Amino acid sequence: MLKNYFKTAIRNLTRNKVYSILNILGLALGIGCALVIYKVIVFENSFDEHQKNYDNIYRVVTHGIRAGEVSKGAGTPHPVGSSLREDYPDVGKVVRTHYVWGNQVNVKEGNEIKKFLLEDGIAYLDNSYFEVFTVEFLGGDKETALTEPNTAVISASQCRKLFGIENGKEADAIGRTLNIGNLQDYKVVGVIADPPEATNFPFTILLDYDSQASINPYYGEGKRWNSTSSSTNTYILVAGGFNQKAFDTKLIDFVEKHYEEGASERRRFVTQPLASIHYDDEYGSYSYSTSPALIKAMTVIAIFLILTACINFINLATAQAANRSKEIGIRKAIGGYSRQLVIQFFTEITLITLFSLFCSLAIAEFLFVQLEDVIGTRLTLDLFSGFETVGFLLILLVLVSFLSGFYPSILLSGMNTVKALKSKITAKDHSGGLNLRKTLVIAQFTISQFLIIGTVIIAAQMKYFMEKDLGFEKEAIIKSYLPERDETKNARFKSLMLEDPAIENITFSLSSPTGNSNSHSNFNYPPLDIEEDYNASYKAADEEYVNLYGLEILAGRNIRKNDSLNYVVVNQKIADLMGFKDDYAGALGERLTSGWAKGDLKVIGVMKDFHSRDLSEGFQYVMLLRDPDTYYEIAFKTKDGSNVNSAITHFENTWEKVYPEFVLDWEFYDEELANNYEQEQSVATLMSTFSAVSIIIGCLGLYGLIAFISANRTKEVGIRKVLGASIFSIIGKFTREVFVLVIVAFLIAAPAAYYILNQWLNDYEFRIDIGVGFFVLAFLVTLFIAAITVSHRTISTALINPATTLKDE
Repeated sequence: MLKNYFKTAIRNLTRNKVYSILNILGLALGIGCALVIYKVIVFENSFDEHQKNYDNIYRVVTHGIRAGEVSKGAGTPHPVGSSLREDYPDVGKVVRTHYVWGNQVNVKEGNEIKKFLLEDGIAYLDNSYFEVFTVEFLGGDKETALTEPNTAVISASQCRKLFGIENGKEADAIGRTLNIGNLQDYKVVGVIADPPEATNFPFTILLDYDSQASINPYYGEGKRWNSTSSSTNTYILVAGGFNQKAFDTKLIDFVEKHYEEGASERRRFVTQPLASIHYDDEYGSYSYSTSPALIKAMTVIAIFLILTACINFINLATAQAANRSKEIGIRKAIGGYSRQLVIQFFTEITLITLFSLFCSLAIAEFLFVQLEDVIGTRLTLDLFSGFETVGFLLILLVLVSFLSGFYPSILLSGMNTVKALKSKITAKDHSGGLNLRKTLVIAQFTISQFLIIGTVIIAAQMKYFMEKDLGFEKEAIIKSYLPERDETKNARFKSLMLEDPAIENITFSLSSPTGNSNSHSNFNYPPLDIEEDYNASYKAADEEYVNLYGLEILAGRNIRKNDSLNYVVVNQKIADLMGFKDDYAGALGERLTSGWAKGDLKVIGVMKDFHSRDLSEGFQYVMLLRDPDTYYEIAFKTKDGSNVNSAITHFENTWEKVYPEFVLDWEFYDEELANNYEQEQSVATLMSTFSAVSIIIGCLGLYGLIAFISANRTKEVGIRKVLGASIFSIIGKFTREVFVLVIVAFLIAAPAAYYILNQWLNDYEFRIDIGVGFFVLAFLVTLFIAAITVSHRTISTALINPATTLKDE
């Protein structure tokens, strides 16, 4: 019996090829996109779940309290880890980590020195890292690794890259020597498996923690309590029954003990579960953060796409009802039961869903390749590595088959036998009803228009990010790291660079105006008579920084070559705080207290506010000062942007003369700025992709509706033509009905899109306003697509010869 169901189903599907192809295509697109979203969500939710101590690992983070505002950061001072061990021996294992990017590694091969500039960073760790975190050792002793000075543990991929060791023989790297930054040699004492991609600890070169003293000028023998870097983290492994709230309360006393009395009013240490690190961009991590709201939004989009595909199926299936009336009538006349017909139709629907499922696998793999840069990793279906993906597909198969097939199968099996045999079944009577079908199409286009509006608004916000005046120049500026803080070498480098007429200027600094390397410290202005300090970004730079980046001095002067650390140029926000909003010249000569340098800071200039962070945040308190010991970046600018290639060539040649032992690495500043909005760009790309898919599926559903209307009204069209109606008036009548549906869908989608996207934009301090133009554009695009979709069927219906449709009458 079951065999007959399948045979009949296959015959019906092959007989109605267009119907089958449209259904399979619609379902395949919906399932394929849902599968992509599912794999992305699974990947994001899997971060560090391979850790055996996943539920018992906490990170100690810092809260700075300045002027009533709490600034949050993942960084802790170097002594925090060792002091926690001493003060709370019962808390469990403590791990200190310090992770730095952009390091150079040298390997000596005979008389040749091979130089590598790492894309990933280098991690300085305690040996307890291997007890707290799950690490697979391929060679070496986990118990003693990194317990000796200047030792290293490296991953299998680094063994192959740095030493050219064959796959499977990575342990041969033990005993070899690495040189980091032309400063310190390290002996390899262990080899580990590469960390998974879904981790906040992408460590492939691990060095003993205390050896950073020769490389990191901020280390200070690991005893500086007032120096905090986001790169320095502290983790604890706790026992079962850990009371996080009680321990955070203990950490208040910890602050009071190691700082001065009352310090806990300005600084707090609190714990953060490992499970929340990947979803919390307030603190950041060694990898990247994903917003929980984004995960929820993608889940909703996946559900929408599946629903639109199912609606499309129902529309097309019920449109075919009248064509199968005789088949159903004969089956019932010879004793077929309604339940048997239901099984028959469900079999057909399940086969279509199954074919769609196989097609969706190819669509998903294609999207994985196309969206690799957007997602940030190359995902694969990997059907045979576990049951999760296969289980998800099986659930989709059952769910989609039921949602798509329940109503059409009940509808078709319930046809009247006599009417079916007399060919009296009409689309109006037994094809689901026009109102229901219109409702389904409205639902499809509501989803499509919502996604289109979202795509347009997100794209506009991205355009705003790229084009907004940030308060400094970004074009034709090229950046590189500064390999040495040797003033003599750097002066020579600058002199040689300026010999090229294509180069307008060059500057050394800690970082660019929006650079990730920033130093923050407290400051106050005594006349304000406020006990709480404020937090400022201290940007160390030379005297050319202002000119190169086009910063505007509103009063006073720029920093000069011989200025000390105590001479600062402050931004408008600080001058306004001091009370000189309408008289910036009045701020000159005033003194600020600060934790940055010994003694007070003297204001020598006031500069116009510029964006020192991305546009999700407002203006910061910013000070500019001269401190050559903290210069880590070179930037130069070409005169008109037309001689960039020659300027880069000169830059490379100059680098080879002055810093021959270092690998050159550079980038355009405007490209770096664009990367600050990588997540927003990814969201925009995903939205546009899924919007396109939703539109295609919606068009298939609309085609099904027009097919339904055409089949139901062919005689009406014939009568109208006999009575003198023109082809254009008939086409217009069909088209008007479709446009009404699009308008209704728009009236539902627009308010929902406005509310949700306005909430999203509220997360940005600087944002666009959602104007009427976005909605008009989305509506016109949808209207145009709908018109193209229905044009073929409406025209063919309008051209039907009235004699053909009216001959039975």
